[in-house]
Amino acid sequence: MAMGHIHKTNFQENKKIVYSGSPISFGFDEPGEHGMIVGEIEENGLQIEFVKLDERMFEKYDFFVDEMTSPEELVEKISDLKLNEKNLYEIILQGNRQFDIRPREILKLIEPQNILKIKDETQIGVDIEKIAKENNLRGIFIREIIKKYQEENYSDEQIKKAIEIGLEVM
Repeated sequence: MAMGHIHKTNFQENKKIVYSGSPISFGFDEPGEHGMIVGEIEENGLQIEFVKLDERMFEKYDFFVDEMTSPEELVEKISDLKLNEKNLYEIILQGNRQFDIRPREILKLIEPQNILKIKDETQIGVDIEKIAKENNLRGIFIREIIKKYQEENYSDEQIKKAIEIGLEVM
């Protein structure tokens, strides 16, 4: 009997209730193998087996940018990744960056065609507290942003984003 709508399998041999999941993966939120369950009901029990139908899987790949110094270097390092050619990838950029990252532009420049998505989860790679102590335009800017945003009850994440945008413009 086939029931339900959850796309992830819970297949384990020797179980009486199993769920096949969807026969193919539809996106990065559906990792792992996909297929169907074939079985026979016999006098002495149930015989079931998982049959993989989709050779291609969606995978997420964490990629750290901490030691990179330019978008060109990032494009080169992503292009050099040894990824399974059958699978489709979402690259998740992590760490502290030293340069502006534009995921759509990077996606256009990289070599592997099986990378479908790039997600930027990096943070600015500067010491905000140290810069705030500087007696220059950057220091004044950071001190004023922190003061204004704290007065208006913005979150730490919003303050960091405002500082990040301002420093990139400078």
